[in-house]
Amino acid sequence: MTTRTTTVDTGTPPLPAGRLRARLERWRPVVLPTLVLWLLATVVTAGFLHPFDVTEYERYAHAALRAPLLHRFPLEYPAPALVVFLLPLLLPVGYQWAFAVVAGVALMVLVTAYGRAAVAGWDTRSAGRLLVYLALGSVMVLTGRFDVFAAAATLLAVRAARRERWSAAWTWSAVGVAVKLFPAALWPVFVVAEWRRTGRPPLRRLWWVAGSAALVAGVPALFDPGAALNVLHYYLHRPVEMGSLPAGLSVLFDAHGTAWVSSFHSENVVSAATGACSLVVEAAAVCGCVWTWWAQARGRLPMQAACLATLTLAVLGSKVLSVQYLIWLMPLWALYRLRVTWLLASLANLVIFPYAASASRYGYVPGHAFAVSLTLTFFVRDVLIVAGTWAWLRWVLAQSPAPNAAPAAPAAPAASATG
Repeated sequence: MTTRTTTVDTGTPPLPAGRLRARLERWRPVVLPTLVLWLLATVVTAGFLHPFDVTEYERYAHAALRAPLLHRFPLEYPAPALVVFLLPLLLPVGYQWAFAVVAGVALMVLVTAYGRAAVAGWDTRSAGRLLVYLALGSVMVLTGRFDVFAAAATLLAVRAARRERWSAAWTWSAVGVAVKLFPAALWPVFVVAEWRRTGRPPLRRLWWVAGSAALVAGVPALFDPGAALNVLHYYLHRPVEMGSLPAGLSVLFDAHGTAWVSSFHSENVVSAATGACSLVVEAAAVCGCVWTWWAQARGRLPMQAACLATLTLAVLGSKVLSVQYLIWLMPLWALYRLRVTWLLASLANLVIFPYAASASRYGYVPGHAFAVSLTLTFFVRDVLIVAGTWAWLRWVLAQSPAPNAAPAAPAAPAASATG
């Protein structure tokens, strides 16, 4: 008895059950709403919508298991995404519901990733803001798409970079790239951040890039050489998707000459202006990314903000901007205060999806006027994202000291510190 008392009084760590109980108490206000959101999303998706995407995931999973084994890979996704598609087959329920369960695990990882970061601003309030964005703009696709897996890996990568755990940051980003390609947009940001911190170029991170390339292209090449670049060919050959900025601009410039075609599992816009609009938007996005990395290198833009700016430009500059792509941005939006423009963009995303879902499910083919209005609604959503990001970026730059403020008068540092 005395020995036990002495052990407790010497300051040993609390029992695992005690730590777990304390953590649950801290995260209970977030975990319970997350479960409610997951349940709502699951009922809507698996119970009513029965999205084509999940059916396609199931088809890919079964095709990969047929002989010869692993000789059939997804056309539009990286080959390692098969792991996500195969996991629901392990559960003793229908694939739609099983996929929702697996997506729910990824959702819980995403929401609780704000904890244990030991970084200012990464807390339950950020997790709460994420739930607001997800509930408002992504509940219809949250458990009906697999974007939440890549979003969780991306947030874990940014969290590791904030803690200057560079190997972990690159590893998590590589995991995200293996599922969806978009986390690769963060690599230049990580290079600049680590270079500024260590004072030398992080050349060894090329191994992470090579490893990601080997996973995405090398693995399928071993089984089916013709499938090595499936995801790249798929993107390059598909037309401009209805929800993208180039699509909205094309309709504004040539509404009567625009046609809508169903291909590549989406509704796409075709007109004489789409090619030029797509080129201009992509060029603007590339220039914006270069400016972002330059501002980060000069110390004007923090690493975390550079991640959000780069990812936003990658999403807006693409010729494909589906409703689920906002799930990529929302975890980083949540690191800052709620913004009306981002909330309105989320709401526009929610308003859009029931129309598209009902049209696909009930076989309703919208007329030209409806197609124009739907495309312009997407365009309004995209403009709201642009406006919100621009206002947020101006606020971030106002908080950061000017790069040449050091040689100024002694009052300058105090002024910059107050923002």
